[in-house]
Amino acid sequence: MSYRVMIIDDDESTHEVLGQYLRLSGYSVMDAMNALEGLSMLEETPPDLVLLDVQMPEMDGFQAMELIRRDKGLRDIPVIFLTSLDRYNLKVKGLELGAEDYVVKPFNKAELMARVKAALRRSSRYRRIEGAMEGRLSDISLSELLQTLEMGRKTARINLKDMDGDVYLADGMLAGARQGASRGAQAMYRLLYLESGSFAVFFDTAPPERGDGPESVQSLLMGAVTYVDELKLVLSVFPPGSPVVEAVKGASLPAGLAALAGMLPAPLADVAVLMEGDLKDNASLLADAYRDGLIKLAA
Repeated sequence: MSYRVMIIDDDESTHEVLGQYLRLSGYSVMDAMNALEGLSMLEETPPDLVLLDVQMPEMDGFQAMELIRRDKGLRDIPVIFLTSLDRYNLKVKGLELGAEDYVVKPFNKAELMARVKAALRRSSRYRRIEGAMEGRLSDISLSELLQTLEMGRKTARINLKDMDGDVYLADGMLAGARQGASRGAQAMYRLLYLESGSFAVFFDTAPPERGDGPESVQSLLMGAVTYVDELKLVLSVFPPGSPVVEAVKGASLPAGLAALAGMLPAPLADVAVLMEGDLKDNASLLADAYRDGLIKLAA
C-alpha cells in the first residue's frame, strides 16, 4: 500500500487539484470535506500525513489540530496547514500547535510535493520502513519500500529472491530492475504484479549501467498501478485467488504458451510472468486460450 495522505478541506476544487497531484505522485488519497468528518476518519484509518485547511465552518483547522495533538493515537501524524491566509501570526500559531509546515494557496505543485515528501520523512511509517533491512512484502509493500527509499534519496539494491528479482535505486531514483530474464519496465510490472515473498535491502550498492537513464519512483508507480490494474482486468476471466492452470489434453497451444507446456500445471501468475514479451499480451493470450478451451483449471 502507498503512503496515505488525507486532505481535510471544505473546498471541492482543492480536493480535485491536490488529489490529482498526489495520486499522480503515487500516494493514496483520503478526502474529508470538514474537520469533524476528518477527525472521524482519522480515528478509523490513520493516514501518514494530513493536509489541513485553516478556514472551515463549524470547526477550523487550528481547533482540529489541537484535538489531533491531544489524541495519543494521532498526535504523531505530521500535519501541513493549507490556507489562503498569508499572515505571519497565523503561520506562527500553526507551527506552535505542532504543524510540520504551513503552505499558502495557491501553491506551486513542485514545491508542495517537496514539502509533502519532507513531512513524510518525519512520519512513523517512514521511520519504520527506513529501518527495515529485510522483511516480508505482506508487511511492507514494494511500493511503500520504493517510496521510502526515494524520499530518503537512498542508493540501494532491493533483492526479491522469492520473485527472482532485484530493483536498483541511485540517490532515490529508479536505476534498474530485473525479474528473471526481464529488465526495465517489464521487470517492474512483473514484480508489482507478483508482489510476494521476502525482501532484503543492501544500501550503497552500485546500480547496473542503464542506457535510458534514471526514472523517478513516482513516475514508475503512476504508470505501473494502471498497467497492473489493466492486467488483472484481462485475467478476470479466471476465478479469483491463485488458480492453477493446465493444458487440455490434445490441445494445440499458441506459440507463446507452448514453450512452457512442460511446466504445466502451474499457477496462472507464474505462467504469465515466465512467458516472454509484454505481460499484458501474455495475459490476453492466456485469457483467450482459456476461453477457447485450450487450457483449463487444474483439478
